[in-house]
Amino acid sequence: MVVLERRKRKGPVLSASSIPCLRHIPTINITEGCAHGCAYCYTQGYSGYPGAGRVVLYENLPELVEAELRRKRKRPRRVYFSPSSDAFQPLPEVQEITYQTMSILLQAGVEVAFLTKGAVDERFLTVFSHSPAKVFAQIGIASLCERVWKTLEGGAASPRQRLESIENLTGLGVVTTARLDPLIPDLTDTEASLEPLLAELARRNVRAIAASYLFVRPAFAQRLADCMRVISPSSPPVSDWPWQEFANGVGGGRVIDMEERRRRFAHLAALSRGYGIALHVCTCKNPGLGRDGGCQIAGPPYPTSLDGFPLFGRE
Repeated sequence: MVVLERRKRKGPVLSASSIPCLRHIPTINITEGCAHGCAYCYTQGYSGYPGAGRVVLYENLPELVEAELRRKRKRPRRVYFSPSSDAFQPLPEVQEITYQTMSILLQAGVEVAFLTKGAVDERFLTVFSHSPAKVFAQIGIASLCERVWKTLEGGAASPRQRLESIENLTGLGVVTTARLDPLIPDLTDTEASLEPLLAELARRNVRAIAASYLFVRPAFAQRLADCMRVISPSSPPVSDWPWQEFANGVGGGRVIDMEERRRRFAHLAALSRGYGIALHVCTCKNPGLGRDGGCQIAGPPYPTSLDGFPLFGRE
């Protein structure tokens, strides 16, 4: 059971994230905490994490965003949802605030980008249908296996629901990328796991995927180890993986060796090409491995930018 707490947010809303690939774009967190409760979620180690089963909803976000847009001399060109939560959690109250906030931005001519493991329902599709070129979606789906889903991310939408969201979004003309993150070595990155997923994605007109491997952080290492024993008892313990710092120098985690990742990404890229799908690797967690603009978590960068993603557009 999820406990929802409503709270008024104070201060600026449209602020850049500390995540390297989001430093040049305003971001919005609809909540602190997330009803999806994924076992591998990095926010479990954040100081503001409200705890498992608790979600803090910023109920005044639409009003704050509207006021901030009025005050700004230059409006942002694009806004990303949500670096530390999910905008499409299965809570009506959360989805209502997400809907209002995204609607305000799109009506103001501001592009919207999001990453979700939730289901994108009909009323969002209706709003997106009015300006599909201003919407950029990433749907997190690393496996079609129900056991993996129920054990690691049981509060999120089912793999079939996520595929339906992908199909609906691509059908509208929304640029939609599937995000295979986190991949788990020898579990979700095998050909037996990847081939059916890639086939389903290609069938739904997905032309690009983003990917990264599981990073195990101290805050959730024990919980994840318990889950891994359920879904893959024969797998070697993740505590044997080497430690790697993140690209931004803040924190890190245990992950398979860099050269091993390089080999596995090359294999995934080859498999993907067979389905007409391009692979983008997350450069934040894989410095030196990502190419072609990284994972493009907030959509493709503007080609006119000379020094990264422009935070604001024209007046």
